Amino acid sequence: MSKAASHIAFVSSDTADAKTALESLSARYGQSSVEEAEIVVALGGDGFLLQTLRDTMGTGKKVYGMNRGTIGFLMNEYRSGGLTE
Repeated sequence: MSKAASHIAFVSSDTADAKTALESLSARYGQSSVEEAEIVVALGGDGFLLQTLRDTMGTGKKVYGMNRGTIGFLMNEYRSGGLTE
């Protein structure tokens, strides 16, 4: 059985959908700083995911991308539930 993540940092692109998702997920799960988080959830498109990966490179953080942008070939589908399981 894997341990549920207790510290999640949500980061978003500047799109309205991404910002709305950021507010919703932060309210539901809480918000940690990227420095304190075990997992970083990137909300946006493929470009934003790639930028987030670059920004966290070398930190050992896990990054999970959810599509809230226009292109999302690299992203997972957006869902608000089950993120800590």
